[in-house]
Amino acid sequence: MTEEYSNRRVIELIDDYIHNIRDRNILRDNLVDGLSYNELASKYNLTYEGIKKILKKGKIAIFKHY
Repeated sequence: MTEEYSNRRVIELIDDYIHNIRDRNILRDNLVDGLSYNELASKYNLTYEGIKKILKKGKIAIFKHY
């Protein structure tokens, strides 16, 4: 069973539990706006692996509170 998350709730969770502004923006861009890992890497001048690590850590942090 898949759960659906409202954008409003996802943004609230990101704001509440992600304190680094860059990481917060990366999570919003991915989860709310749908930017891909490659698009994020280019936008934030990071590697694909760097984006992957930030998103994995951030998703764990916010979705345990959903």
